[in-house]
Amino acid sequence: MYKNTKYILTVLVMLFVAGKTSAQFKLPHAQIFANLNYATPTNTAFKNAYKAGFGGEAGGGLGLGSTMLVGTLGYQTFNNTSSNTAGNLKMTTIKAGIRQYVFLGRIFLLGNLGNVKTSYSNSGLSANGLIYEYGAGVRFFGLELQATQTGWNQPIPAVDASRAFNVKLGFSFKI
Repeated sequence: MYKNTKYILTVLVMLFVAGKTSAQFKLPHAQIFANLNYATPTNTAFKNAYKAGFGGEAGGGLGLGSTMLVGTLGYQTFNNTSSNTAGNLKMTTIKAGIRQYVFLGRIFLLGNLGNVKTSYSNSGLSANGLIYEYGAGVRFFGLELQATQTGWNQPIPAVDASRAFNVKLGFSFKI
């Protein structure tokens, strides 16, 4: 009898552990989002040439568990200062990155890398370059709020390294 009890308990423990393991398995999920963006220059050369910027972005993601791979398309413009004759800066971006949800599936850390096309309202000068972004956000009942730092290079030598602090607010839907 004692031998059988050990085997039965061993099988029950194995079933319990297997049940807990399968309960932690998460199915793939998808998400789409759209954000409005307010940005302010953070480095001196960029502050001297441009004021705050406004824009928007839309994207989607595919995830498993608490990690999600995302892609975004965006547009942003920064108004020039009176000393900047190149005019307003216009940016079109395409980025790919990762989100890691860290608290109850609501708070996330993010990192993106991509391409930025810059052009200016008073100049024929334009260029493509690398853009990076990192930050954090919170998603709550379909609303999303993010705070990020973005950096890229511009073709204007006086403002070649540009960085901006972004606040993004929008909608996010799981599909």
